[in-house]
Amino acid sequence: MKKILVLNFVIVCSVLILGCNNKVGSASERNTVEEEINLPAISEGVATPAFNGKVEITVVFSDDPLFAKTSFPKLKYNKNKAILMEFDDAALTVVTAYEKLSNTFYTDGCGNKKNYSLGLAVNGRNLYNNKEIGLYADFATTYAQRLPLIQKGMDIMNHSYYHDEVGNFNYGKDRLKNVKDLDAMILLNQRYKMNTLVVPSNYEGFHTAAASYGYLGGASEGTFDSFVQIGKFNPKNKLNDVKPFNYLAIRRAFSDDWSNNGAQWELANSLFADNTFDFFEIGTHGLKDSSAVKNFNDWIDNIALKAKDKLMFCSLREFLEYLCIKDHVTKKEVLIGKTLTVTLDYSTVLNKNISWYDLSLLVNSDKAISSVSINSTDFTLSYSSVAKLININRRKVKW
Repeated sequence: MKKILVLNFVIVCSVLILGCNNKVGSASERNTVEEEINLPAISEGVATPAFNGKVEITVVFSDDPLFAKTSFPKLKYNKNKAILMEFDDAALTVVTAYEKLSNTFYTDGCGNKKNYSLGLAVNGRNLYNNKEIGLYADFATTYAQRLPLIQKGMDIMNHSYYHDEVGNFNYGKDRLKNVKDLDAMILLNQRYKMNTLVVPSNYEGFHTAAASYGYLGGASEGTFDSFVQIGKFNPKNKLNDVKPFNYLAIRRAFSDDWSNNGAQWELANSLFADNTFDFFEIGTHGLKDSSAVKNFNDWIDNIALKAKDKLMFCSLREFLEYLCIKDHVTKKEVLIGKTLTVTLDYSTVLNKNISWYDLSLLVNSDKAISSVSINSTDFTLSYSSVAKLININRRKVKW
């Protein structure tokens, strides 16, 4: 067990700043009494190994097909739209949000439920008292609180070791140190390796630092360094604009207004109104009161109703990793008689500390599918003979 001692302190500046755009949080404006908080050990357990080998999928048809081949759909599970979301600043209310998200589902196209999920953008230490955010009970989500949410599909995102350039404690303009030190802290204490970024405030240089450190992509409302971002003028993005990438910068929307007038409502309604755009990403600082929780839940219900199982609701990381893998995996196919053998070689996928190794395949053939199997116990497999859709899934959650 880890024990931390919370000492009496008085915050001289009357507010404790942690959030994006200098958001203030009131959780630490009061004096605290001395207490001992016991947190579950978070470093135990066997790390999931990385995967860079080959898998072989065998598709057997009802009769010898004249033709049979596979292709990767644009989105995992052959969805045609996506909503990407994150809670910034290790927001404590992400725990409340997951009470809704973990009970709201889309399917993998093969009859299996997948709950809605998102990313949690975290910082390393508080600017004013240097407290470690992952041990900061009753202010932000602790390491222990994040663990069950990771199991439900949540991703942890880099939001800089210190949120700002100023404060009692900071790294100034050293973007790379902020990215690297937080990465090391989360790896050590959470046993989790990040590969996506949310730019804190509007600081330039964070995308560049994250890309140089090997990250897969990042999001901001308006700062992209030298990257040609997806969503040049607004966050209503098209999948066709996403080309094979080493690092992808995406323009996101942002809203702390959880009334019916919040930007999230217009974006979600527009997404389903027509096909002018395919996905958007949105961030928030969290759900400040019971009214916000209700409106968040209503928003999720509205999305689920309109999506009609054509949408995936997930983190930026899960979204990007599918795109990256499908663009870089080496696929070979051999058709002999009734059997199509598909070999997927992951050794050509970029080394980006992948968490979701998932892929989906669409089968184009003139004969019906009788069975599908996979030769690897590292992956689970699902398929639909009606939709001619195959999914393979493997997630790494502990490093």
